[in-house]
Amino acid sequence: MEKSNSYIFIYSVAIVVIIATLLSVAAYSLKDAQQANIRIEKMQNILSAVKINTEASEAEEQFNSHLKDFFFVKTGTTEVVTAESISQTDMFNLKNDGENLPVYEIESDGESFYVIPLNGNGLWGKIWGFISISKSDCNTVQGTVFDHESETAGLGAEIVKEKFRSQFEGKHIFKDGEFTSVKIVKGGATNDYNEVDAISGSTKTCDGVTAMLSDCLGGYTAYFQSVAGGAAPVAVSEEPAPVADSTNNVQPLN
Repeated sequence: MEKSNSYIFIYSVAIVVIIATLLSVAAYSLKDAQQANIRIEKMQNILSAVKINTEASEAEEQFNSHLKDFFFVKTGTTEVVTAESISQTDMFNLKNDGENLPVYEIESDGESFYVIPLNGNGLWGKIWGFISISKSDCNTVQGTVFDHESETAGLGAEIVKEKFRSQFEGKHIFKDGEFTSVKIVKGGATNDYNEVDAISGSTKTCDGVTAMLSDCLGGYTAYFQSVAGGAAPVAVSEEPAPVADSTNNVQPLN
């Protein structure tokens, strides 16, 4: 009996080791493909923020044709940090170091838009996305993309839907020269300037989106005001070191 028990134990351990090894090999072999898919998805999301929809098979070509510039803004200032040495792979794996804020400048139909990465917290987990601001006035929202980790289906998860996202188009982040961001209002928006209607039953998620927009856009306000006022951004020479982010979204602002 003792021999039989030892055999079962050794056999079980061997099976576990073999399976674990196979899973590790599979994960390693698929890593490049997974990273490529994440990069493609981010390209699609950035383009979608300026209302350019593209298939995954065409995303890289479309992104490269519409990307006019990529740089960093030093938070709370008008200073710009160039990012010429950052590869396209690193461009989508950046995490803000608390000082340098990423900007994707996308051109569409002869107009330029600043696409800003967003990240925050919803009711049950992380939320993230992109918002595009017209470069011509650095105030008008062109479009948004939102996603989430674990918001409630049919409630907070509705932030991904076009019906919710489309409300942001044409809204403004400044009023009379003061930064207001865009607010999600429970019970119905009261103005056409910087308010959108909340999703019924999703107060915490909507509050999270409002906070995310304000927190993430706040560091860019000095730069936006300088560009809108016609001032030339102050260029600085150093380039920030990219920090890899293992999540499935760009998280540059917290």
